[in-house]
Amino acid sequence: MTDGNQPRGWARLWATARPFARPTPRNGAWYPVVGEASGERAVLEVRGKKVAVAKKFLEIRPERPKVFTVVVRSRETAATVFDSRGAKIERTYAVCPACTQRLPIMQDQAMAICPRCGHHAEVAWWETG
Repeated sequence: MTDGNQPRGWARLWATARPFARPTPRNGAWYPVVGEASGERAVLEVRGKKVAVAKKFLEIRPERPKVFTVVVRSRETAATVFDSRGAKIERTYAVCPACTQRLPIMQDQAMAICPRCGHHAEVAWWETG
């Protein structure tokens, strides 16, 4: 985090959310909650910048999750998603809770290891984002 303070919590976008924030938080990635802009907006740290996002678009937890979030993009999603090597990732992928790296997963895969940071944890199919 930029200011060295502990986050107040951790937040991720709801799967259907399309907030007007720049930079836009990525689906499935958890971001530190560093403040509150108003009663309706939380301030997240997204790629080193403070971004206010309406709380109605967020799932907020007191602690950072340790399991991989599963993201299932709709067929209508135009943007192509790539991993750190530039390889295309299919519609369903996991997001590392430690470093937010996207990684390909197979249906019903139980565990994953992040190729970027080495985080090893369960794939949380029950928390599809």
